[in-house]
Amino acid sequence: MLTKTEDLEQLAETCLATAKAIKEHLAANGKPQMTFDQNGPPNFPDDAPPNIQYARLTLREAAQRLADLVTGPEESVGFYPYQVNLDLCAYRYALKFNIAPAVPLNDSISYADLAAKCKVDAGQLKQVLRQLMMTHFFHEPTPGMVAHTAASKHLTHGGARSWMQYSTTDTLGSAFHYLDAIEKWGHGSQEHDQCGLQIHYGTDKSMYEYYEENEEVRTNFSDLLTYASTMAAVSNTFIAAGYDWASLGEVTIVDVAGSRGHSSVEIARSNPKAKIIVQDLPKIIDRARNPKTCVIPRELQPQITFMAHNFWDEQPVSADVYFLRLIMHDWSDKYCIKILRPLVKAMKPGGRIIIMDEILPPVGGAPQPIERFMRAQDLHMAVLTNAKERDHEQWQYLIHATDPRLIIKSMTLPPGSAMALIEVVLAEETNGDVDDKMKEIQPQLEPVSGVA
Repeated sequence: MLTKTEDLEQLAETCLATAKAIKEHLAANGKPQMTFDQNGPPNFPDDAPPNIQYARLTLREAAQRLADLVTGPEESVGFYPYQVNLDLCAYRYALKFNIAPAVPLNDSISYADLAAKCKVDAGQLKQVLRQLMMTHFFHEPTPGMVAHTAASKHLTHGGARSWMQYSTTDTLGSAFHYLDAIEKWGHGSQEHDQCGLQIHYGTDKSMYEYYEENEEVRTNFSDLLTYASTMAAVSNTFIAAGYDWASLGEVTIVDVAGSRGHSSVEIARSNPKAKIIVQDLPKIIDRARNPKTCVIPRELQPQITFMAHNFWDEQPVSADVYFLRLIMHDWSDKYCIKILRPLVKAMKPGGRIIIMDEILPPVGGAPQPIERFMRAQDLHMAVLTNAKERDHEQWQYLIHATDPRLIIKSMTLPPGSAMALIEVVLAEETNGDVDDKMKEIQPQLEPVSGVA
């Protein structure tokens, strides 16, 4: 992680050294150099070794810190929100009128022809695209002609489009009404139907209920999740990398709200002796069992079964392990406790709950590009559902508030993963003994420097 120097020359030297290391690595391994050209790579190589990934993070942090310092507070405070708001306006315009797909690949088009193709006003189109060009979306190879950059070309990808559509509608609208929600329902609400999203859409339903009833929004959100699932940092492979499932031996594992069983496949491969039950709502389980939409490999099907179950209800299976991946961050503490307590009621002493979710670092405790995104995710959950990402202390509080007998045994962040695996064990001790143990336990995370 970069030291918090404010020396411009030292920051510039860091930029030069890390840029040189990255450039040499890409050249030595036959990888294309990063470029704004539309035929350049869409992302930094996922298979780069940890030292190069760390060099990239350091370069990004040093370059941003250098730019922030030379910009100064007056310009930062005045211009940044002003420009970003108009960037978002321009992104929405480009999405609404399908500008990116209308620009030819490896060629250019005049503003007049592009406007006619998209059925928009040429003058407004020029204003919008020239705003976006300041963020490397589109460029003018010659005056009055528009062509793609790598970023604008990427926007023709369905998944990338879904991501930006979601960011500039649900996220932007919900964030805009965040203060309105606080004024309407008060500070500190934990209710998932008292958020900026409800005011944005003019509904009294929670995000999940609203999405379920509105096909266009639901479809875009589903496409976004599918796209995000392909990203290396949230790969299912980290389920196996972050926990020794084989050490559990012959156990029964319940994959809570496990959808069609994507996570269970990784667990089953790691522990062939485990019996795994995937639970989710009836419609999802129907898809999981349907041969046309089943994701369980044939050789693992004897090991994995499905059960329709709503996690708000009493847990019908007394399992050795309950696994919850990306569930807790969707809910406030009040509702997380309601999700966990039925599991505790069904558990025997020594039983486990394994949670795979994000753990926020202390301020300044991760490379700036990573922490910046994590802080955005945290506030994002607040404006959508009054939920949050949690740091170490917040996880400790949540687990202890659920049941004082629950002990966090370990927290492991696999290198490269955006999520940690939190192992929680049900102890037999009295409350006083457990409280003493809670004070003693200080789980340590793996270094975050390997995160891509």
